[in-house]
Amino acid sequence: MLTNTTVRNFRKNANPQWYNLRHKPSQGNDHLYYHSWAVNHANQDEPKQTNRDPKKFEYSNAIFRNDYLEWRLRASDYIFQIGSRMHRSNDAWTRMLAGWVGLSFMMFSQAPIWKLHLLASSITLYTRIRDKGAEPTLDEIWFFDTIFKNEKIAGLFSPKTFHVIDFDQEWEAGLANPYFPEYRSTTAKFFNTDMSTTTGSYKIGDVESGATMTVHFKTMPYSNNKFNFTEPFMVYDMWAEISHNGDYHVEHLIKAEEHLKTKSIFVLWH
Repeated sequence: MLTNTTVRNFRKNANPQWYNLRHKPSQGNDHLYYHSWAVNHANQDEPKQTNRDPKKFEYSNAIFRNDYLEWRLRASDYIFQIGSRMHRSNDAWTRMLAGWVGLSFMMFSQAPIWKLHLLASSITLYTRIRDKGAEPTLDEIWFFDTIFKNEKIAGLFSPKTFHVIDFDQEWEAGLANPYFPEYRSTTAKFFNTDMSTTTGSYKIGDVESGATMTVHFKTMPYSNNKFNFTEPFMVYDMWAEISHNGDYHVEHLIKAEEHLKTKSIFVLWH
């Protein structure tokens, strides 16, 4: 029953028929599968556009075919998420791991220690590529709490009447961000092709005031200790471009210069 519950989330997906279900999470990143179809599957995947020919409305109740279609849907999205961000795994450490997996495989029959090397290095390589390929996220509750604390935004947008029109968030490519020179050290470059920072935006409208705004944000990994993440997607810069009745103005909610005076980026060395 809970699988049909609407979840407020936005996810990219490998299957084009899912693009109109942006408020449900995909199954690839978080290992959850939100099933909203009937027991009987179509004889192929659901099309992007509705076929109006009633003679081609064929369904199958073959249990093994249904299992095949369902698992193919899960696997295709999982591979899509990782494959679309494979460039993030093109660092020296990952390439070295791949080479070690190959060497361990060739030495597999020579001694038990090589069997352990193959197992350990394969798991490490798989986990690293999987985690690098994960889609970035944002704490949406914190996000809306933050924007509605602003008086100018709260005067035009209400928590009961606003609507999210579009959303996007993706990893920031490269190491050129001037705010974070820590990632341009030799050691950091060995383990990373980017800084694990993201950029994104929400496009929001209000059905009563008619106002629209695009809220841009940038995130960075943060830790209050030296060993692990405290917040992998801490927003360090956020501003809103607001349009209402022909008027346009920019409202800065979080300024990078002020935020980075007390917070520093967490550098991944693994």
